[in-house]
Amino acid sequence: MKLLLSILTFCSISIQPLFAQYYFNDIVATNNTNQLQQLYVKQNIKTIKTVSKESDGSIINDFFIMQSIHKNGNEITTQSQQSSGSKSVLKSFFENGKIVKTINEEDGVSTTSIYSYIDNKLQSIVSGTTDTFITSNSKEEHIWFYKSNSTPEKMFKIKNGKDTTVVNFISDENNLIIEEQWVRNGKMIENYYYYYNDKNWLTDIVRYNNKAKKMLPDFLYEYDTEGRVSKMIQVIAGGTNYNIWVYTYNSLGLKEKEVCYDKKKQLLGTVEYLYNN
Repeated sequence: MKLLLSILTFCSISIQPLFAQYYFNDIVATNNTNQLQQLYVKQNIKTIKTVSKESDGSIINDFFIMQSIHKNGNEITTQSQQSSGSKSVLKSFFENGKIVKTINEEDGVSTTSIYSYIDNKLQSIVSGTTDTFITSNSKEEHIWFYKSNSTPEKMFKIKNGKDTTVVNFISDENNLIIEEQWVRNGKMIENYYYYYNDKNWLTDIVRYNNKAKKMLPDFLYEYDTEGRVSKMIQVIAGGTNYNIWVYTYNSLGLKEKEVCYDKKKQLLGTVEYLYNN
């Protein structure tokens, strides 16, 4: 069940942070979200529902995600319910084919994120979170800087206006980001490495695994002939176990099914997507 929750969360329109890599989260995932929204508009999609199935094929009726697309694709509402009964509502707002705002409400916690752009480049993401249960507020800013060729150079992550982490990016001769370095108080605290295939499509996100005591990938990607992700392998945080997601698409280019396996290639669950235009 928890695996299926991860599948659905990963694949919804939400671009709330799912992993730690800032280049992936802020730049790659934002671009993917914008492209998906444009595909919905092109295909005149109005609603998306999911059907979740256990490994034995039985349907999970009390666990779902429903998306409603309004205002010519400029507003997408994602409603989800977990088997525990927990519910969430995410509203995503777009302008000129780019996400500009999200509002996420879940279990008394509200998070609003504002995205700004300059010359079609993401300039900042400013997120504010309010927890009504414990009466707390927090703010996080991601301020992006670019080289003259529009390649990301660095990002400042500022928490509550004072705690700053500088994230530096190293690019190769093709202007692809190949390394992400986190620096706080002058000390390197994390490194990620990005690898690509001969078509410049991202294939590996790698860092040092403390448990294995060696460099291991966090994520590996394979693609179909159209450049869509056909398989993703995710290493479980802090360990060496991993899960495998296999994706298929319909004739419109929309995702129709996700199948998840464990490292022994045993089926864990399936998610099917139903579209209405």
